[in-house]
Amino acid sequence: MSQLLEAITCPVLPAPMAGGPTTPELVAAAEAAGSFGALGLGSSSVDAAREAIAACAGTRFGVNLFYPQRELTESELAAARSLAAEEGAVLGDVSLNFGWQDKLAAALEGGAAVLWSMFGVFSEDEVARIHAAGAEAWTTVTTPEEARVATTRGVDVLCVQGPEAGGHRGVWDPSAEPDQRPLKELVAAVHQVTDLPLIAAGGLRTREDVAEALAWPGVEAVSCGSAFLLSEEAGTSEHNRGLLRRGGRTVSTRAFSGRYARGLETVYTRAHPDLPLVYPYLNALLKTRRAQLDADVDYCLVGVDVEKIGGGSVAEILAQLHPNGHE
Repeated sequence: MSQLLEAITCPVLPAPMAGGPTTPELVAAAEAAGSFGALGLGSSSVDAAREAIAACAGTRFGVNLFYPQRELTESELAAARSLAAEEGAVLGDVSLNFGWQDKLAAALEGGAAVLWSMFGVFSEDEVARIHAAGAEAWTTVTTPEEARVATTRGVDVLCVQGPEAGGHRGVWDPSAEPDQRPLKELVAAVHQVTDLPLIAAGGLRTREDVAEALAWPGVEAVSCGSAFLLSEEAGTSEHNRGLLRRGGRTVSTRAFSGRYARGLETVYTRAHPDLPLVYPYLNALLKTRRAQLDADVDYCLVGVDVEKIGGGSVAEILAQLHPNGHE
């Protein structure tokens, strides 16, 4: 049982989107509307994470963190060097642990109600620390096997993320091909191996989508990320807002960051359909071109059915998605 999920009145949760879209303002607006939001701090610096956490003081909020990445193999590093040469760049040092321990401590000290792991699961000791602080431990899973392990670690809630989701796919083994079963089938498979409350995530765009997902066995809430990218409170850049309004085809590929992620197709994703695991080196290699708004390497992560994404305030979007809401 999750006390937090029992306490909220709106079971539609804005997803924790790393890289800027999920702002403290978005999180506060979600809470004010009876929902619950979590900051996406996986890719931020430790200092930026502390600032965002401090900005949520007085709000019930969560913190989503990226689990440390394993070292790349020699062949994967060779692929990264080849891509660097292609870009006329030098492969620099990157963080493989994302400041995990420092951010975890900052979130607990800052009063986060939920610590939420992505790309892996907390240790039993970390779950004990989270519980001792009066918080809950949530984990994103993409397979029944991941769900089994997370359950044994003592986490409180599982977010089941399907292939329709925008942003990074939360697979724990970065070299694995993601499970492609539709969200409904994936949720059913996970529910067979755990009694934990589930949050369904991926491609839920309408009130009808949400109502259907909430009726699936084990599901107590849904998580929607892309639906909030154009919200007034989101930190989505003006460039990406323009791309989202224009719409287009989305693809799930390693060509955005070196890890599987879904976003708007680009020249680069078409040219590198079989990119090997080079995460998290690729973002650094393409940083300059992206800063110059080079359309060939646009980084607009979003789920399926882009044309169904609208604007408005967080409260308005929640009301549109909530099966019992009022538009």
